Amino acid sequence: MAGFVKTGTVKGVTLTYDDKLKWHKKPSDVLLVVKYTTEQGLNNGISEETLNLFGNFNKDKGNWGGALKIKMFFEAVGIKEPEYNADYSIPETYLDKAVGQDFLVLSYPSKNLKDNGKPWWNTFMEVMHPSRGMDRLKERFQKQINEGWVRDYGESDPLNGTRTSPSAPPKDEEVKPTPELDLAGLGL
Repeated sequence: MAGFVKTGTVKGVTLTYDDKLKWHKKPSDVLLVVKYTTEQGLNNGISEETLNLFGNFNKDKGNWGGALKIKMFFEAVGIKEPEYNADYSIPETYLDKAVGQDFLVLSYPSKNLKDNGKPWWNTFMEVMHPSRGMDRLKERFQKQINEGWVRDYGESDPLNGTRTSPSAPPKDEEVKPTPELDLAGLGL
């Protein structure tokens, strides 16, 4: 199973409506930009990162619809049974309650490659409360891959192991040579 799961701590949350990220063609009902920090291993210190969550409510059926990821974020930071208002807005109190809270976030290699041939890493838009465990988030991610919802997942990348380290994906890890077998000594 692929990806790195780490714990993020919310530093700030911005919520806008009928807004879009620069690469989107059309606006979403809701856009939540989460600024958070993670520990990058023993020697790399703290990293500041951004998680962009967006989606459209299913107003015909009166439910979260594609904005369900927003509800999942608020659950992940400890808000029990988050709901939207009658006008499909999110209560402002949720934003204040989210700051300082921890959540699990997963990053994964994409099909898109950098100039050096290594993959760009993306962030899975579903997060979980730390008590649910890193393995549960990886299972959820794998289910989304299997169902075809994570279209940019780069499954051919050799880094797609089962690491659950809280550190960041390796940048330019040194590859240690594998000792060669002395096949002549084995009589082969």
